[in-house]
Amino acid sequence: MACGACQQHRLHFDATQALFRYQPPVDHLIQNLKYHRQLSLARVLGSLLADHLQAGAVPRPDILVPVPLHRTRLRERGYNQSLELARVVARRFDLPLATRAVKRVRATPPQTTLTSSERRRNVRNAFHTTTDFSGKRVAIVDDVMTSGHTVNALARCLRRAGAVGVVAWVAARA
Repeated sequence: MACGACQQHRLHFDATQALFRYQPPVDHLIQNLKYHRQLSLARVLGSLLADHLQAGAVPRPDILVPVPLHRTRLRERGYNQSLELARVVARRFDLPLATRAVKRVRATPPQTTLTSSERRRNVRNAFHTTTDFSGKRVAIVDDVMTSGHTVNALARCLRRAGAVGVVAWVAARA
């Protein structure tokens, strides 16, 4: 059953699979991956996420799409933590990984300090797809899902490009 906030806004994704709750010590691991270049944590979290998905026997998508960073943020950080997680999951399930199929076309402020309604506005129309996803079942891969607005905005973009199913696979859910 959808929560109250989810019932108020149209969801463009079908389900979420989250490995952990975003709380200690997991929050520290993700922050170290995301902000402190500890890329080995992507291998650990990605492997654990893949184990979780296998154990739950979740339906297999046709393709994985990591949440893209805007080129400015990518240049600052030097890597996309969602892509690093997705690489591990894609290898485990032998799935194609769409690394250039979706672009973040607007540089948005980090979601961490924004309210839920600000988060929704912040990512509205932030993504653009360069690929036809007609008939595809897509799994979006991200590190953390808080309000779900980023995943929802990306899922909306994928649906407009023809995706018939969109799910979110995340390392942690707040």
